[in-house]
Amino acid sequence: MPAKYTQTEKDEILRKAFSKLKECGVSSKWSLSSQPFSDLCRESRLLMEDAVFVKVLDVYLTTHNILPIALNMFFTHISMAARAQWYNVPDDLRPITARGWFLGRWIPTFLIVDGPIGRFISKGGSPLFLQLQNNYAKYPLLASARDFMNNDIFRQLRNGFGHWAFDWEVVGKDSYVVAYDWQNGKSTARLHQEQADGFHIITFALLEIMDDIIISRRNNL
Repeated sequence: MPAKYTQTEKDEILRKAFSKLKECGVSSKWSLSSQPFSDLCRESRLLMEDAVFVKVLDVYLTTHNILPIALNMFFTHISMAARAQWYNVPDDLRPITARGWFLGRWIPTFLIVDGPIGRFISKGGSPLFLQLQNNYAKYPLLASARDFMNNDIFRQLRNGFGHWAFDWEVVGKDSYVVAYDWQNGKSTARLHQEQADGFHIITFALLEIMDDIIISRRNNL
């Protein structure tokens, strides 16, 4: 979420996003928090107080130096995509331009999760994954964020985007994103636009916290 938002506003944005995803099976201590952004920041800072973890993390980041590079390119792309003024086009072009605005934000989000950041958060061998596996009770929100990444519907949605096998359907006044199995063309996930955007918003917040506190360590949040 852009820096112009306060932490209180980011908490509200995340609460609304989580509320859209209850039907997708997204329910955890993080999703039920009244301050999901602020609380995850606090828990991430607590993690970084563990000197042993930080030492192992530094070694990992030395050999996986693509992580900060990938995040920098991600935020660069998102900042430009979010500036697109789809509402300043002729009325007959607004529907397709608005779709482009959403897709311009979603595609890099879902791709980076399928790439290095997803492996950092939820794959064996990552010091963060190992820490959460061994200390769930101490870091329940970070563990919930890891589990969010592994939500089955989210995974199917990401795979659809990752293989460029997705479509946009309009039914009356509602829009839906449909992901397909690229090999057989069968639908694997169908989400309302607000649900797909919910996955994007929550993932973006998680990446922002990961980058600022754990990876790049600017601690500006």
